[in-house]
Order: sequence, then structure tokens, then C-alpha cells
Amino acid sequence: MEATSTLRSAGAALIRKHRWVPAMTVILCASALVVVAIQGPTALEVLAICAALACASYVCGYAARVLAVINYPSLLNLPRRRYDEVWDALAVTPELAKAAACGYENEGAVRRSSQIAVKNLIELAGVRSEDDILEFGCGVARIGLELATRCRSWTGADLSANMLATAAERVRGMNNVQLVKLQQVGLDQMESNSFDLVYSTNMLAHLDQMDRWRYVKDAFRVLRPGGRLCIDNVDLESDEGWAAFAGGAESSQELERPPYIPTPSTAAELTTYALRAGFVQIRADRRSPLVIVTALKPAAEK
Repeated sequence: MEATSTLRSAGAALIRKHRWVPAMTVILCASALVVVAIQGPTALEVLAICAALACASYVCGYAARVLAVINYPSLLNLPRRRYDEVWDALAVTPELAKAAACGYENEGAVRRSSQIAVKNLIELAGVRSEDDILEFGCGVARIGLELATRCRSWTGADLSANMLATAAERVRGMNNVQLVKLQQVGLDQMESNSFDLVYSTNMLAHLDQMDRWRYVKDAFRVLRPGGRLCIDNVDLESDEGWAAFAGGAESSQELERPPYIPTPSTAAELTTYALRAGFVQIRADRRSPLVIVTALKPAAEK
């Protein structure tokens, strides 16, 4: 059983690395069958090529299933707060980095997946042509690629070097984009009063609560007076959010949980961070399955 599992894992890894091989093999076998048929084949030749074509078709179908299901490593050897190592391990290739960020490896699907988040940011926080924008936990620049054309500058910060490497490829040629490799939790590397909008989406779920607070507190410092904050997380109080949480708790009750398993928030949690950091005009919007909190840094700091 273990040998079979190892063989399957090796086969899946090979297919992911050379995903063009199964389809090309089917094409070559089919072409060989046509050529042999024209030349007047023997029964043995036809049988051999048909068998090869059948095997190639099976492998092609298996490859489609492999590529449709992403088997993330458990990473049980890593503590949850080793965020850089955890997400580097999940993002060993550009395709896996994209999948870890949003569930899709295909670039077109990644771009489509950003549309709702971009819409939420524009409607709830506002995105202006004169804005200098910071995203912490930017991953592969899934959102930044779409926002950079709408603002003066976009800066993406992340702890994962592998995520940032894929982000760099995606935003190549955009002259108003900067990527920053964070050395530790928080925004210590960013200058005070340097951004008009600081946001994070689809990221707080992977942080411990104290680290969530650290980023919100630091966001207050790096925002200019009058700057805006926008953060979100899966809403524990929504039906969809609770179903995901309760289902995960039930299925993994007797198991060690991987360090990247998301944990939801409540509106009270996120608004408390914003209030304690010094923000005003704090608002929580529920757009299932998310709770989205927006806030302003006072125009004149107290």
C-alpha cells in the first residue's frame, strides 16, 4: 500500500512538472495509428498501437484528475507562525504558488478570482488614481496586478520569498510596482505616513490573532493622515463561514492540523483591532463568506 502511494505521488509530481507529456503522447499514438493504417498494417501492429493509444488515453485522463486536485503537503513539522517557511513550502513552483494563493494554477483563473476582491476594495475603501497603496500578505500579487493600473503606486509585502518570486513575474514591466520581502511579522520596514490605502485580503485567516493585531497596528503608523484601512477574513458568524469552520473541526478532530489551515474572525475581533490602533469611522460589512472592515486614520493624529 505504501509503495503504491509513493508511486502515485511520484507520478503526480512528474505530471505536474511535465504536464504537456500525456496529451502529446496521445497525439503521437493517434498519428502513428493513422500512418500505419495508410501503409497497410498487420493485425499485430494495429493491436500494439491501439494498446499504446489506450494506455496513453488513460494516462491523459489520470493527468487531468491530478491537475484538477491540489494535494498540499501537511507540513506538520512546521509551527504555524513560521509563516515564511510554510508558504515557501507551498509555493515551490509558480503554479503551486498561484494555487496556494487562490486555488487555481491557471493564470486566467487566477485573474478572474481577483475580481470580487477588487470590487470590494473599490466599493468599500475606494481606490484613487493618486493613491499610494500597500498590500500586506500580497502573495502572488493576485490583487495588485489588477489595482496597479488604478493608482499611483502599489507596494506588495510578504514573508514568502517564493510567493514574491511569482508575483515579480506577474507584474513584470509595471513601473509603479514595488515588492518587499518582509523579514518578520509586521511592517517595520515601511516608512511612517507613506501610504494612502493599506489593505489585506484572504490573508488574516492564516495568521494568529496577535499577529493580525500587529499588522493592523503597523498599518496605522504607515498610513498618512486620512488614509484608509481595509481588511477581511472569513466571517465566523455567517452561515457559510460557520459551516466551513464546523466541518473542518469535525473532520480534523483527531488529527494534527497543518499550519496553513485558515481560522475565521468575527466583526468584533477585526473592529476591535482597528479601534485599539486608533482608527476612526470603523465599519464592518458582511459580504458572505467574508466580513470586511474599513476604517480611517484621523486627519490630524491625536
